[in-house]
Amino acid sequence: MAHRLPKLKPMENDYINLIVEISVTVFVFLLGLPILVNQIFMPDDLRRMSKKNYNENIIAQICFLAVILVAIVAVAYVSNIHEGIYLGAKNSDIVTVLFGLLLFSTLGFLFFNMFKSQGYRAKIVQMIKAKILRGIKKTEQLDPAFFEDLQYMGIYSKGGAETRNVIEALEEILTCVMELRNGYFDSDGLISIIDTLCNAVTNSVEPGSKNNMIEVLTIYKGILMKLSDYNTPENEVFYGNETRKIKDCTTKIALAALKRDYADMMPLVLNVITLIPRSSDKLFDIGRLALGQGQYQIATNVLAEIMDRDNIDYLTMNNYLGLVAHFFVSGESARQYAKRSLQTNRIEPTPEQTRSAKEYHYIMSNFKTADYLDHFYEDLQKGLDPKLLSES
Repeated sequence: MAHRLPKLKPMENDYINLIVEISVTVFVFLLGLPILVNQIFMPDDLRRMSKKNYNENIIAQICFLAVILVAIVAVAYVSNIHEGIYLGAKNSDIVTVLFGLLLFSTLGFLFFNMFKSQGYRAKIVQMIKAKILRGIKKTEQLDPAFFEDLQYMGIYSKGGAETRNVIEALEEILTCVMELRNGYFDSDGLISIIDTLCNAVTNSVEPGSKNNMIEVLTIYKGILMKLSDYNTPENEVFYGNETRKIKDCTTKIALAALKRDYADMMPLVLNVITLIPRSSDKLFDIGRLALGQGQYQIATNVLAEIMDRDNIDYLTMNNYLGLVAHFFVSGESARQYAKRSLQTNRIEPTPEQTRSAKEYHYIMSNFKTADYLDHFYEDLQKGLDPKLLSES
């Protein structure tokens, strides 16, 4: 039962009312904290585009401070309206303690949200990853809104550690998707992950990181191995859209790597490409660009690989002859190397084979290659270099 005390002194009442006014002012300032944190730390693209809320933690903190403010106002109400009610201590002391707790919590939350902002993007990535994984376990599907946010984080991240954070998150999501149905997984989700991994290392607004590209290619290789294990006559997943997407993405990474002079990662690119059925067209693209960039060692490695791949892909050396034609117009030494390749492989292209290759590249809109094949065949009519014949 509440005890009644003598009326409070006017000065003590004024003190309590002043504390209430200050507390309300502090709380009104805190209401703008989520917007302030968003403006300072949230990535611009995510803040503009995201349909999701990433401020649950800040909102919970404001709710805690709101409870303290309500307690201060309640004490002030008792002091001004029901002055005789005893709350277990002097009302001014209770208000002082509550106000101190409010200020201490405010400073603590500001410090947590603003002065400890390092790694904020990484925390957002981890938050998105956790929500996506939770959604996969519930619905066996990728949440498109959260996954779109992760895509933005990948494309707009800085090359290096920031991009690696996105890649690692995607790798965990990929593992969950691949193991979900033991081969009968969400195909669209897997293709989206493959595409996002590629975009994170090739479309980034910052210079790409070679290590990140190598990591993505290693992930692709792992996916191909997994698809090969899942492949059965009834469910030929290894020949599906996922493999074709990996082929396209690997080629895109290879072309980006050549433009950035990451030549030493090309063996891994070729290793991944050669695991994929019907990939001679992509080997041709890589070899052609390598010649254009002056990366002759890569181009010669591709030329050595592409003929066997052409035969496997039932393209009757169309891409091999097309790449040889590019060697013929890339300088005398490159021409001699191409002639040596023809001689070593005991190939004497017939008019029908050359015409077939020209038509193939014309259909593929490789018009320069189609023109080069004409010049190539004309040169062949003059005969192979006798020195090469004697050396072979």
